[in-house]
Amino acid sequence: MGKERITDSGVTLIEVLVVLALIGVSAGIVTYALPSGAGTRTLDQEAALLASRLNIAAERSLVGGHQYRLDWTAAGYNFAQWRDSAWHKASTAPLNQDHTLTGSTLLTDRDGRRQGDLRITPDLLPAPQGGSRLQLEAGMFRRVVLFDGAAANILQEER
Repeated sequence: MGKERITDSGVTLIEVLVVLALIGVSAGIVTYALPSGAGTRTLDQEAALLASRLNIAAERSLVGGHQYRLDWTAAGYNFAQWRDSAWHKASTAPLNQDHTLTGSTLLTDRDGRRQGDLRITPDLLPAPQGGSRLQLEAGMFRRVVLFDGAAANILQEER
């Protein structure tokens, strides 16, 4: 019998590094090919949070007979409650937490003002000028929160 060559069943370090490099390049290409939606998700989450807090305030106003006020600026908002003939910070969660908007998100009204307040009363009527329109903007994306005195809804807009 002649000499037989023993075959090596393992892989070399170079082969492992080449495969890892190919996986890394492929992952990078896929990442850049996907649409960037992080800013949109953040804006959607902010709009949903504002709308849900307005709905909670409207429900508590109706059930408890209390008046609430949303005080907002371009950078965030908080809720106050009318008690003892004065406005006091809302006393129960989640309305008692000041909220700062994330990233480059701005809050404005329909006229572009960057601060104001919104009253929520037990009769659930809209403000005298009609429903309130608050706009959350980040880059070229905009979400509009419409509040008619009883419920808040979200509209999706692009500039």
